[in-house]
Amino acid sequence: MILGRKKHNRNGRITVIIIGYFLFFSLIVWRLFELQIVNKNYYRDIAGKTHEILMDLAAERGEIYIKENFGDKENIFPLVINKNFYRLYAAPKEIEDAEATFEKINSVLKFEKNAEEISLRLKKKNDPYEPIAEKVSPEQAREIEKLNLAGMYLLPVKYRFLTEKNFSGQVLGFVRQNEKITEGQYGLEGYFDDELSGKQGLLKATKDALGFMLTIGERHLEEPEDGDTVVLTIDRSVQNKSCQEIKAAVEYYEAKDGTVIVMSPDGALLSMCSWPDFDSENYNGVDDINIYNNPAIFYPYEPGSVFKPITMAMGLDLGLITPETKYVDTGSAQVGEFTIHNSDMQAHGEQTMTQVIEKSLNTGAIFVADKVGKKNFIRYSEDFGFGQKTGITLDSEMPGDISNLKKKGPAYVQTASYGQGIAATPVQLIAAFGAIANDGKLTRPYIVDSFIKPNGETVKNQPQELRQVIKSSTAHLVQGMMVAAVKSGYSEKAAIAGYSVAGKTGTAQVASGEGGYGENTIHSFIGFAPVDDPAFVMLIKLTYPKKVKHASDTIAPIFSEIGGFVLNYYQIAPDEPVKGN
Repeated sequence: MILGRKKHNRNGRITVIIIGYFLFFSLIVWRLFELQIVNKNYYRDIAGKTHEILMDLAAERGEIYIKENFGDKENIFPLVINKNFYRLYAAPKEIEDAEATFEKINSVLKFEKNAEEISLRLKKKNDPYEPIAEKVSPEQAREIEKLNLAGMYLLPVKYRFLTEKNFSGQVLGFVRQNEKITEGQYGLEGYFDDELSGKQGLLKATKDALGFMLTIGERHLEEPEDGDTVVLTIDRSVQNKSCQEIKAAVEYYEAKDGTVIVMSPDGALLSMCSWPDFDSENYNGVDDINIYNNPAIFYPYEPGSVFKPITMAMGLDLGLITPETKYVDTGSAQVGEFTIHNSDMQAHGEQTMTQVIEKSLNTGAIFVADKVGKKNFIRYSEDFGFGQKTGITLDSEMPGDISNLKKKGPAYVQTASYGQGIAATPVQLIAAFGAIANDGKLTRPYIVDSFIKPNGETVKNQPQELRQVIKSSTAHLVQGMMVAAVKSGYSEKAAIAGYSVAGKTGTAQVASGEGGYGENTIHSFIGFAPVDDPAFVMLIKLTYPKKVKHASDTIAPIFSEIGGFVLNYYQIAPDEPVKGN
């Protein structure tokens, strides 16, 4: 009996084991069936997520530096840097009370123009993502975090930050930045976008289904290469003075706009400023996107009488005239079917070429142009750089227009001799007068002094001489004629006590668009000092000023003010006695 019971128990255990194995095997078969047949697509997707990932690694955008002179020492300072901010976005499907959420966010960020649009974004039920605000400050981010709002998220992002709030946005341009793009546009940021952006890196690796990197499997890393730092030739103090003066002039004379450029004769820009301008940090806040365009390089205009020294340079260089060559000014000249008068409507009788520049006589400029001839006039105009881009490294430079010179008949050259019928940008004009100040050698205007590579290597920019436009002796003769214009001509208000100054005013009529000229004028002044060894060349322009008729009264005094500052700032010794001493 005992043996039989033991045998029965043993058989029972075997049966249980067999049943257990059967159930276990059946479970495995079912799981395989479920994995491979029932949930094949789901697990295939999961498996895919456990494999390779590609991740872009952002490069640090290069900074922009500006110079400042300290006696014999020159320092550089950061002008545009990268600063930590935040991007605020929402997951509306997680927000229960969109109206209350908006009110709380608005209490921190103070939405103005787009408040209604932001409120509507928060109400988009089942929407997983909506951008709410860019460039949220760290202080604002802390306030938002304290609100502990469901469905609101902050993402740390680096944005461009200006250390000099009044620096020209038209020179700098801006960086267009959102969740999809980071791109420099206009000005320096646009022209040097590739250099400043650097090179994006790449991480190629394997992760598990939970998103963790696996220590095994293929892993490839391409380190990002940070962008170059750009050091400008612009001097902070000269820039600030230029901007201060042109803004005051535009406002006082109720002008449409104004521009100042200060350049060393070798082409290095010391300042470039126009007004009105925009804040490159808040570029979206403008009413008219045309303000992004830099008037110094983008808008050509008929220069008027400031072109007369260029005409004189042609005649002198060809040996057709001297500063003492005389002609009889009858007060007018016939140009095609039109009668051209002097700006003062006077006949001055016998006059020298120097007196033509002193008194800004249109008839004298026409007299020289007739001697120079069409072919030579076109050649010299092109050699001085008109009708072509200077090549300055700023985005959106325009070439100007001298195409009228190639039309049939002498009239187009005759009117161009005193600056009408052709168009030039301010930067073209200052480059051309730079050649007169620089012994006849035309140099390319440049605004970047050097690049500092991420490894610390400095790549220096060198002045670029393009060509000898006129002989050195010709340049000196033109300089003397321009000095006479400041000492005893219409440009006398541009004088700087203790220094020799060469300059020329221009009060240009503006084409009406109906085949003639209207009442609006553009005032220009171009000059340099000291004459024998110029420290700077300067152009000042006012568009449609009111109150005063002539450039000799509006911007010649501004030249004296900025020029005196520059000479004192760079500690340039006086080269003339001061009257009364």
